[in-house]
Amino acid sequence: MQYTAEFLKTIYRDLLSVRLFEEKQVEVYALGKVPGHIHSGIGEEAVCTGVMATRKPGDWFKISHRPVGAGLVLGAPLETMFAELMGKATGNAKGLGGVLHMTSLEHGMVGFSGTLGSDIAVADGAALSIQMAGTDNVSYVFYGDGTSNRGPVHEAMNLAAIWKLPVLFVCNNNQYAISTPSSFSSPVENPGADRAAAYGMPSRVVDGLDVLAVYEAAQELVDGIRAGNGPAVLDCRTYRVRGHFEGDQAKYRDAAVTEEWKKKDCVKKLEGYLIQQGVMTGDELEQVRGEILEKMEAAIAFADASPEPTPEDLFKNLYV
Repeated sequence: MQYTAEFLKTIYRDLLSVRLFEEKQVEVYALGKVPGHIHSGIGEEAVCTGVMATRKPGDWFKISHRPVGAGLVLGAPLETMFAELMGKATGNAKGLGGVLHMTSLEHGMVGFSGTLGSDIAVADGAALSIQMAGTDNVSYVFYGDGTSNRGPVHEAMNLAAIWKLPVLFVCNNNQYAISTPSSFSSPVENPGADRAAAYGMPSRVVDGLDVLAVYEAAQELVDGIRAGNGPAVLDCRTYRVRGHFEGDQAKYRDAAVTEEWKKKDCVKKLEGYLIQQGVMTGDELEQVRGEILEKMEAAIAFADASPEPTPEDLFKNLYV
């Protein structure tokens, strides 16, 4: 596929933004500024970035806890993202949701539950609203290989197939559900795509470490969905290079294997391609990195200075 320089620069900035957010998330957590746990998505950013490059206004997105920085691609402000991460009242859920409940309806994010997969049918609901409105928009939902084994996921896929809802199910197959390898918990090699046939859905399996490959596969499926052909499944094979949560030393897997996967870094892969194609120079790549980091430092300072929610805030926004 031929790409314009503008497209490549945009997808690089998006990919790098998610990576740097994930790295900063680890950094502020280590400083004790994040209530609860975080679940780093470092190394898996190409999945959300490549898929979201197919978006258009009016689409809906149900992201997951890894990488939570995916919201930045959709335009969620850095300030509210970091504030929510740090439990501050200026966050996008007023500091009451934290990292596991990032949402921004104005940017198409419908929110998600910390109990993974339990609410995946919300994506069907968003798709039903699209179908009733008669537009060609798409409801995107991201889930992992472990989540793919949960009953609510299959119920949502079955319903979407029956009603021909415009849903793209994106399986982020990072090969581990907490400490359980997918080879142990799933009877099929591709937990997303290999199950699609049971629901009559088209599917694709793609290298989740290649953002452009993800984009191309997603675009093919999204074109079919927008044409009214019903839901589809995109299975992105990647790897969780860090533990399930920060502090998890991942003693349940071979560290040498993890090191080999790290060498396939999705950001470095795209950077090498951009330089090879003459789209950007090394200095230009560093300039983009510096610009993003400067904005992130300012956003963290904003979150640091923001007030914490009060006990009374617990009783706000409970009802529509």
